Amino acid sequence: MSKLIRSFYHNLKEPVIIYDTLNGIFYQNRASKSIFGPNIEKEGIKALEKTGYKFHFDFCLLKNDDIMWSPFMEAVHSSCVFTTYGIYQKSDTRLFYFIIKAFSVKRYRIIYFYDCTKELNCEKIAEENEKLKIQNQKFASTNSKVQNQAFKMGLLNRVLTGLSKTLDFDTMVKTALKELSIIFGANKLYFAKRTAMDNFEVEFSYPENKIPQDKILYYEEKIMSVLEKGEIHNGNFLKEHDNSKTPMKSPFARIIMPVMKQGDLFGIIVIFTPKKNFSDVEKELLLSISIQISNALLGASLFMEVNKQKEELQKTLNELKETQLQLINSEKMASLGQLIASVAHEINTPLASISANNEIMKKLFKDKLNDDLEEMFEDINSIDFEAIKRINNLVQSLKRFVRLDETVLQKADINKELDLTLEILRHKTKKGIEIVKNYGEIEEIECYPNMLNQVFLNILMNAVQSIEKQKTLTGADYKGKIEILTKKADDNLIIKITDNGCGIDDVNKKKIFQAGFTTKKVGEGTGLGLAICKKIVEKHKGKISFESNVKKGEKATFFEILIPYDI
Repeated sequence: MSKLIRSFYHNLKEPVIIYDTLNGIFYQNRASKSIFGPNIEKEGIKALEKTGYKFHFDFCLLKNDDIMWSPFMEAVHSSCVFTTYGIYQKSDTRLFYFIIKAFSVKRYRIIYFYDCTKELNCEKIAEENEKLKIQNQKFASTNSKVQNQAFKMGLLNRVLTGLSKTLDFDTMVKTALKELSIIFGANKLYFAKRTAMDNFEVEFSYPENKIPQDKILYYEEKIMSVLEKGEIHNGNFLKEHDNSKTPMKSPFARIIMPVMKQGDLFGIIVIFTPKKNFSDVEKELLLSISIQISNALLGASLFMEVNKQKEELQKTLNELKETQLQLINSEKMASLGQLIASVAHEINTPLASISANNEIMKKLFKDKLNDDLEEMFEDINSIDFEAIKRINNLVQSLKRFVRLDETVLQKADINKELDLTLEILRHKTKKGIEIVKNYGEIEEIECYPNMLNQVFLNILMNAVQSIEKQKTLTGADYKGKIEILTKKADDNLIIKITDNGCGIDDVNKKKIFQAGFTTKKVGEGTGLGLAICKKIVEKHKGKISFESNVKKGEKATFFEILIPYDI
């Protein structure tokens, strides 16, 4: 800068500061040094910043987002031309009111201060400053409360967001422990449930590997009285709880948060943190979190209780349905037994007369007829004898099938039981249905024979009806076939019954063992047959399964029954 220019500014009555932006050097005139001091020219930017802190803006024509903006610093560092107003506080009692003008000439930034102090009412400014100071204090207090409240609400929201993602009690506790660990920088946390002995048993910890060896926590009566009121207890301790055998090496902060359930102390969350002191906001936050966790855990607990009651009700309903099936089955078998006993009695009486008369006629006409008549009579007598024998065998089979007196486990040959069932169904299978028996060499098994016969009868009857339906669809020449296989596999007896009837639709496959489900017409089926069969097999600790497939264009269905020898 030329000496002439410097001399010009040096002799001005108003303060002037010239900043050489290229070399970072400041120049001051006499007026500037008398007000701001010579340090700006000697020390440069540091002294400039100290001076800038003493400037306050009255109002500013420039937009600036920095709340700590100084009109003095802006004048130095800005590259634009502007004018603004500023108050410079040299001491507690001395104020200068300047119009600050700044502009650039090449590499030089020139800041000119027009002193308006003579126009300034210092008393009024002091009064305004005092009011402003009080307002700032109120603002700072309000701002602090708002910030604390926002902080509190943010943390509460974080905890509640984690808790709201589940209604499972265990998951909720683990989530709460994790979030509290993050919020308070905790080393470890416990959730302990209150026991009948007025102590606490640890159920969960965070981290999970920090669960104590001694899971029972004891606390003195003074602490218990605080927790009973639903209040937070905190302090610095050397023991994790009153009966801890091993003290810690140095004191640590222990926070005990009560978890309430309908007004009673349900459990506690214990937080261990290196933090020694807690602000009022943090204490309020702890209490709020304690209340929210208590409410959330209460909801989860009630939800679990409702679910448990629902499961118990469902179990009871299933048991009632099974009992109903058993009662229906028992009543059905009892009625069938009574009917068969009555029919057998009614058949046996005339059957005995016919048999006796047949023997008498044979004796009366012996040697009294010619050869032709005698041969004819013997043929008739033989046919009658076989018919009587057939009727008698059928009656005996029906009586053995029902077996109302067999209500205990007993040894039975399943091959013979299957033959007995087939004998009863002979009138259904003798025309157009081939019975193939692939009986294996099996041992007798302990079972309820009359119940298993009911299973065999139901499956075989369904097979016969399926074949008859297939005959209706394909024509009378259709050849039906039922295959029965028995074998021993490991310690189980396996009975497999296969037919080539019309099969079971995919839609109905999942429903055939449901009580009340039937594909038959009204009056032809109750929908209880296979449901009862399943219960009977399960009573024998066995399993019943089926498949219904299309094989080479021919529909085939098979049922497999597995019964363990040791039931």
